[in-house]
Amino acid sequence: MYQNLYRQVIDWIPERARVLDLGTGDGEFLEQLVKTRRVSGEGVELNPELVTRCIDRGLAVHQGDVMDGLDQYGDGAFDYVLLLGTFQELKQSEQLVREALRVGRKLIVSYSNFAHVRVRWQMLLSGRSPMTKALPSPWYRTPNIHFFSILDFQGFCEDMRIKEVASAYFNARGLVRWLPNLRAEVALSLLEGAPNGLG
Repeated sequence: MYQNLYRQVIDWIPERARVLDLGTGDGEFLEQLVKTRRVSGEGVELNPELVTRCIDRGLAVHQGDVMDGLDQYGDGAFDYVLLLGTFQELKQSEQLVREALRVGRKLIVSYSNFAHVRVRWQMLLSGRSPMTKALPSPWYRTPNIHFFSILDFQGFCEDMRIKEVASAYFNARGLVRWLPNLRAEVALSLLEGAPNGLG
């Protein structure tokens, strides 16, 4: 599922683009982008051990919170800002999106879909917090603090007056084209615009 998602991100990013990866992790994907698309890539990662791994890969990644990391960049410093898999973990989602679209022309966001049919069935039948491939941790150990669906995210973009230029949805079988809010486990959105809604 995630390999398909990462391939889609690579397809969306043109060669030699300037890319900022927020929540870089161990740098594996940013390194792949640098090699396959020859991007000029930078990253921000909170975990110091993962920052060290990124540096060992030859990547320009600094240690810090994603919110703190954006204020050091000027307007339009990047062509693309990546926020892959951590959006539902952010306390200040609106502020981060505003800042990401200030420093980058486009923002690529991936997130878990909490309206996936398996999640719905688990809640209905067991009455307990669901666990799936896309949501592997029990509720008391999950980093997620926002539980939203694809439709919720689309509403968020409308409220902030952000244009969703492209989207792709995935489950364990691959790309989901039909009823993504019900059938997709993870979603990917390519956003642009100057947000001025909400807050």
